[in-house]
Amino acid sequence: MRVLIPKAASEQARWQSELKGRDIDICFVDPWQVDVLPETAAMRSSWLNLDINRTVFCVSPTAAQVLVDALDQYWPMPPAGVRWLCNGPRTASVLSQIGLKAEYPESGHTSEDVYALIKPVIKAADRCLIIKGEGGREWLANQLQQQNVHVSTIKCYRRSVDVNVLNNMIKLAQNVDALWLSSECLGDHLIDNNEQFWRNWSGQWWLSSRRLVDWAKQQKLHNIEQVNGATPQALNSLLISASKNQGSSVTGKL
Repeated sequence: MRVLIPKAASEQARWQSELKGRDIDICFVDPWQVDVLPETAAMRSSWLNLDINRTVFCVSPTAAQVLVDALDQYWPMPPAGVRWLCNGPRTASVLSQIGLKAEYPESGHTSEDVYALIKPVIKAADRCLIIKGEGGREWLANQLQQQNVHVSTIKCYRRSVDVNVLNNMIKLAQNVDALWLSSECLGDHLIDNNEQFWRNWSGQWWLSSRRLVDWAKQQKLHNIEQVNGATPQALNSLLISASKNQGSSVTGKL
């Protein structure tokens, strides 16, 4: 079984290690170009006033690293009384390196999962800071605002997709059985780059959330399988389940 996994280069070793020993041949590509944006006066004001927030949420490892750098510059000791929240364990590990105890959903790692984690304790008039890149979903901010939570954002990086990598993914996809996808943004870029190829591709789409499954159906894609989370552990669980159902190898539609 050969699977194409688009993943940032900094993440690939961890994924390879987590999936070691599985009956799977992984083909990694890194489609992302990430540029940290220069600090603005508004950003600096937000960093200096971190302590007014009940919750600070980092949506990615890049966002977490920008927060760590800001704490190093502006806060000799991290502000007390702040609930540090992340989308998943990789992002939380960036904060844990400086001693911050960050919470994240046990599974799923989407905005919906993060919201389910904090919904029981968040209150009207609480303040929440979301650290993210340009673009991306606004779902969590909208949900919190509906509860009269004061939400502010720091957009600290820009993420784009390398067209050369998109073209290479078409070549690679012709020799793999499945494509792992955990980003709707990347999925949109794939379709925009070569709609005919991807809508007629015979391989399996392994999608990390219900939201992505809905997206794939809207795009009229075929051979869709939902994986419960955007982590190597979730992929490993899928492989174990498929192996039990189909024998020692993963073949056919999951």
